[in-house]
Amino acid sequence: MGPAEPTYRPNRLPGTRTSCALLTLLTVLLAWPDPPTVFAALARPAYFALLTWFFWRARAASPALHSQPMRLICLGFFVLWLGYTLAAVLHISDLEMDHAAAIYLRETCERGAWFLLGTTLISYGLMLWIPEVVRSHRLLAEHSARQQGELQRSETVRSQLEQRLVEADRLAMLGELAASIAHDLRNPLTVVKGTAESLCRRPRTPEEVAAHTDVIRRNIDKADATIQSLIDLAKPKRLVPINTNATAALYEVEDLLRVEAHRRGIQLIVRPPGEGSQVVYADRTLLAQALMNLVLNALQAASRQSEVVLEARSFGDHVALTVSDRGTGLPEALRTNLFQPFFTTKASGTGLGLVSCRRIAKELGGELRLSPRGRGGARALLWLPSANAPSNGTVNADKDPAWHATTC
Repeated sequence: MGPAEPTYRPNRLPGTRTSCALLTLLTVLLAWPDPPTVFAALARPAYFALLTWFFWRARAASPALHSQPMRLICLGFFVLWLGYTLAAVLHISDLEMDHAAAIYLRETCERGAWFLLGTTLISYGLMLWIPEVVRSHRLLAEHSARQQGELQRSETVRSQLEQRLVEADRLAMLGELAASIAHDLRNPLTVVKGTAESLCRRPRTPEEVAAHTDVIRRNIDKADATIQSLIDLAKPKRLVPINTNATAALYEVEDLLRVEAHRRGIQLIVRPPGEGSQVVYADRTLLAQALMNLVLNALQAASRQSEVVLEARSFGDHVALTVSDRGTGLPEALRTNLFQPFFTTKASGTGLGLVSCRRIAKELGGELRLSPRGRGGARALLWLPSANAPSNGTVNADKDPAWHATTC
């Protein structure tokens, strides 16, 4: 458990609780029926002495209370304390027995003019304090309204700035995309133009015509591959998900690319499935397209006389399809750009294969990651929900411990 949240405590004058407790005790004692005469005479001065001390101390502790209303309130309680103290002295000294003036003076202090003077001073202070409190509340409300308005304006400005940043980012991405497309299409078209012009400069033998035509055809195919990759990347596809055996899908891809692997001098291996079901709920065509791209990338990256290993493993509600090679691996400088459109390290690549694979993985409700292997090479990991998963929605691979177990 983390540290406890600090409890909010409003600013309070030290000794307030003690003063309230003493005031409550004195109030109970004053309300006690038939108290001893001396005790009652001493309780009243103590009561007003406590009030005088508290308000005077509060005024001294806070500069905001250095005002005329607070001075009048303190003076009023002081007058009451002084009057009841004088009355207590007269009562205890038995002067009332011998002097009638002492009786009159005590009555004046307890219930007469002196008492009225103290309560009037307190009333004046409260009457003058009420307009100040109302004014303070009004100023506070106006200040709060201004602050709220400023906050709303700041929020509006922030939203507008964020929108402009998003638009600028989109424009930058669009410019980068347009430049990349222009670059990938201009190069083969330039070769086609130069080859055609060379072909027309002088009569050519059939062998020369065939050679020039082959150059033109190959560059047209390269430009067509770039355009087709863009179409595959952008156009929405209607998914037809079915229960598909992941290991069987890997064997199909291995059968299709066996000749290409043999031509490159690479052994393409499908490891037999382990325990658990390797059945995924996915569109079979899209799954095959993604696996074909990943295996072709591995074949192009792997060195001769090495292996490219395909494997499907079950992890509870998910299936991990891996394509592993022992090629040049994934240098740190390349990892941040792996899924950037048109980023490629191959001379004949379009830079759209991995982007298309990641899009397919998301459409199938899964994730695609590439990671370097410990002893060299790279591993592509396609993480998909299995057919018996509770939900065939998008998985959050980062929060699944089984995902991390497959990236070693």
